[in-house]
Amino acid sequence: MNSTIKKIVTSINSIGSLSRKIIIHGVQFATGLLTIALVLYFINNSLYNFDYNIAFITFSIAKTGLTIFAEAVIGGLVVDHFVKKI
Repeated sequence: MNSTIKKIVTSINSIGSLSRKIIIHGVQFATGLLTIALVLYFINNSLYNFDYNIAFITFSIAKTGLTIFAEAVIGGLVVDHFVKKI
């Protein structure tokens, strides 16, 4: 178990600067979208007495945030793999 964690940490630390920037900025953007969705969810439940249109928009924003998070992490790792191959 300990050696597995060490392998993961060393592989994460060896990521290139371009890939690291892709991952960091993608995660920041996804976190911003998820925060906006969370605020809209609480506003919808407290002020608007659950409007279905706002609920749909909130769900769409949250789904987009999770998709961008996954794309940023996977894209950063793929870019790092191809940059190291060259």
